[in-house]
Amino acid sequence: MTTRSPRTTRTAKTAAGKTPFDLDAVEAETAGEPFEFDYRGHTYSLPHVQDVDRKVLLGADQGDISAMNALFREGLGDDFEQFDAQPMKLRSLNKLFEAWLKHCGLEPGELQASTRS
Repeated sequence: MTTRSPRTTRTAKTAAGKTPFDLDAVEAETAGEPFEFDYRGHTYSLPHVQDVDRKVLLGADQGDISAMNALFREGLGDDFEQFDAQPMKLRSLNKLFEAWLKHCGLEPGELQASTRS
């Protein structure tokens, strides 16, 4: 399989003579405000949902528990092991996910609908 390395010049033009959309610049934008929550005596911080991997986020938004767990693993980073070691009811996990989305200005199910537009 051949892989292409990204272009290093920022002045490249498309065939129509226009500068292409710079997705690297979007990726480098400042992250949104993190979501903090307390659970069993510890304060945890999750990144803004716009700043996590889209594949994991979409699965979690569809109610896939393993995707939701992967999303929390990615979002919590080093704090995940402590978070995961605590017992938690499924309804609590769902409420936490809903609160995280709401903090970021979204509603459950909205992510899937917005990607089809």
